[in-house]
Amino acid sequence: MTTRTRLGRRIGWGTTGLAAIMAVAAVSAPTASADVHTLAIYPTGQTYYVGTSYELLATTVSTGGLRWVSLYDNGQCLGGMWTKPVQNVDSVSLVAKVNWVPSTVGHHVLTADDSRTTQTFAVDVLAAPAGTVPATPAQPSGCSPLERFLNSGSAG
Repeated sequence: MTTRTRLGRRIGWGTTGLAAIMAVAAVSAPTASADVHTLAIYPTGQTYYVGTSYELLATTVSTGGLRWVSLYDNGQCLGGMWTKPVQNVDSVSLVAKVNWVPSTVGHHVLTADDSRTTQTFAVDVLAAPAGTVPATPAQPSGCSPLERFLNSGSAG
């Protein structure tokens, strides 16, 4: 009986020590700085119309590594994807992009979310000019809670 009790205590102390070491490692581990840095619409500086295709670009800081970014229009997911390296004139940016075709007139709040930070951009969308043929919006991908959880570690 004494042998089992001593063995049980040793296992208990070992488990407690391992848990304490893991907690210290988790608290002291450096965090990546890959938060969403900017959110923009391309082409920029224009009037936005229903049925017209635009590109939403979310940029993260390149030193933080790749991140899963989801893009939204008034809370409706437009798509989720991993950022990809894009060479700029003097640096490399990590960019997630999605095609956006507004379907309603009015105020739109566009959001990029990487589960750590969000960036928003608000625009007003006008009715399409008479005679224009509306663009067909792409089917969103990367929007399900399962896809978001598996790629970002958060279902929120």
